[in-house]
Amino acid sequence: MYNFILASASPRRKEILSLLDIPFKVITSDADETVSPELKPNEVVETLSLRKAKSVLSTLAKHETYVIISADTIVVHNNKILGKPKDKEDAFHILSSLSGDVHYVYTGITVIADKTTTVSLSSKVFFSPLSDKEILDYIETGEPMDKAGAYGIQGKGGKFIEKIDGDYYNIVGLPLNTLYNILKPYL
Repeated sequence: MYNFILASASPRRKEILSLLDIPFKVITSDADETVSPELKPNEVVETLSLRKAKSVLSTLAKHETYVIISADTIVVHNNKILGKPKDKEDAFHILSSLSGDVHYVYTGITVIADKTTTVSLSSKVFFSPLSDKEILDYIETGEPMDKAGAYGIQGKGGKFIEKIDGDYYNIVGLPLNTLYNILKPYL
């Protein structure tokens, strides 16, 4: 019997993982999230997801059998990684830049069990053109403030998404199908 651990405090990742109907507990990682600016987006998320999983593994008892699941997600627009907005002004700037344009969301997943597996996916997101009023109204909901790229596709921000090319769950932060296929041997 495996003890499943989600190495993330993200409520969205917790919700997605619960769709697999496996019991798990959450242990947050305190891993350093600084990376070299030389890394490509897929390398950034793979590096960080692996680092987070290893950080949590180092805190666990050695006599137990664990399956540690970790993820990291970034939003990339015009070859620049967009983090969480610092304030409302930053959120406005980020959303204005995404308006009427295309960007990419990358998620890296690491699963540590009897072996370590790290993969990444990218999804292409097409944003509708937004007026300043739409952006300001959205910012006032508070939703953009804790999300990379200043929007949540699974929430109110979903109304701004024209279409996606790729995995919806990747954009939310935990690609469900990819994760399921990695976890199959442990289920």
